[in-house]
Amino acid sequence: MSINRVIINSSPLIVLLKSQQAKLIPQLFTEVLVPLGVFEEVTTKDDVASTQLPSISWTQIVEVNTIAPVVAAWDLGKGESQVLSLAVTYQRSHSTHPILK
Repeated sequence: MSINRVIINSSPLIVLLKSQQAKLIPQLFTEVLVPLGVFEEVTTKDDVASTQLPSISWTQIVEVNTIAPVVAAWDLGKGESQVLSLAVTYQRSHSTHPILK
């Protein structure tokens, strides 16, 4: 089973950008979603990752307006909450499993 779409969090994105290995991401996935909260976390710092991310063409910045209640209960940071909420929302909308509907 191949994975075409991925939602990326700030830590792996920062590590891959700083290590100059971010080019691996579009080689593995056709669609790379970056929640706006993650984009903001990465680009507010003064480092290599913050300067590279805005110019990367293979990312799709996604605004996440609602945090899933199950995710909000975990009291995570903005970026992490948006990543997980986007994943939960996408999984529920594309699942045939009755529990996830």
